Amino acid sequence: MMDWRSLLHGDPVPWLLERRDPAVRALTLRQVLDRGTRDAELREAQQRAMSSPPISTMLKRQRADGALAGPNMYAPKYQGTHWSNLLLVEYGADPGDPRIRRAARRVLEDLADPEAHGIGWVFSHDHGASCFVGSVIRYVALAGYGADARLEPLVQRLVRDSKKYDAACWINGEEPCAWGYARLVWGLAALPETARTREVERTLRRGVEFLLSYRLERGRYPTATEPSYLWRQLSFPLFYQADVLFVLRAIDAAGAIDDSRAQPALAWLLSRQDARGRWAGRAPYADRMPSKVDASKWVTLQVVTLLKHAFPEENGT
Repeated sequence: MMDWRSLLHGDPVPWLLERRDPAVRALTLRQVLDRGTRDAELREAQQRAMSSPPISTMLKRQRADGALAGPNMYAPKYQGTHWSNLLLVEYGADPGDPRIRRAARRVLEDLADPEAHGIGWVFSHDHGASCFVGSVIRYVALAGYGADARLEPLVQRLVRDSKKYDAACWINGEEPCAWGYARLVWGLAALPETARTREVERTLRRGVEFLLSYRLERGRYPTATEPSYLWRQLSFPLFYQADVLFVLRAIDAAGAIDDSRAQPALAWLLSRQDARGRWAGRAPYADRMPSKVDASKWVTLQVVTLLKHAFPEENGT
C-alpha cells in the first residue's frame, strides 16, 4: 500500500509549521508529526496558539457567564456562542483551558431553555436540524462534557433522527440530509468511550453507510435542488454546511476511512493539489469571522491529516 507522503506532489509540512500561524503549527505537530503532549515544541506552539488570533480574538470576547459573543447562543449567525464554540474546536483550542470548558458549560445550561437562547426553532420540531445538534455534541464532548447527563437528550435525538427518520429534515423538504448526517456522525464520533453505547455505534454505522451509499465526490444526495456550490469547493471554515472534504473527515472520525467506497472521493481530493502538495481553500464566510485565516493552509492541514489516516505509512510512524 502507498503511504500518504508518496501521494503528494510536494511537501507542505514546512509551510504548515510556519510560526506565523501558531494554531496550524500546533495541530500539524500533533496530528501530522505525532508529537506527544509532553513535547516541548508542541507545548510552546499550543500556548502561542491560545494567545494569538484567531483563538485569542474569540476568547477575549468571553463574558463572565461563559458566553462568547452575541445576545444569545445562536445569534448573530456564525458569530454567537454556538458558532464560536464550533470554530474553537476547528482551530484546535486547548480543551482543558478553563475558558473553553466554561463556554461549553454555558451551552449546556442554555439547552435547558431553548426558546430563551435563540434555538427554540430547533426543538419545536421532533426531528431534523441534525447539523446543529451534531455540532453541539462535538464541541461539548471535546471540552470534557461528553458524559454529562445534560447532553444525553441531544445524543438520543440524533439516534432517533437516524433510526426513525434517516436524518430527514424539514429544511431539506423532509428528505434525508447529507449535511445533517455528516454533522451527526461528526458529533457522535467525538463522544468518549463511556458514552459510546451500542445505540450510538449503530447510529454511526447508519450515518457512514448513508454518506458512502452515494458517490460522495458528486454530492447527489436526496434533495429537491442541485448539490450546493460548496460541495466541490474546499472551504474553511464551514458551520452547518458540508463539502467533500468535511464528509471524508466525518467518516474518518467514525473510523471508516478505510472503506473502499471512500476511494473515489479521496482520489478526487488528491487531484486538487498543486505542484507543492498544497490545496487551495476558500473562506466563503470570511466577512463574518472575528479574525482572518489562511483558508488554503487550514484546508491543506485537514487534507494531509485525512490522507495520513487513509494511507498510513507502512512502519506506522
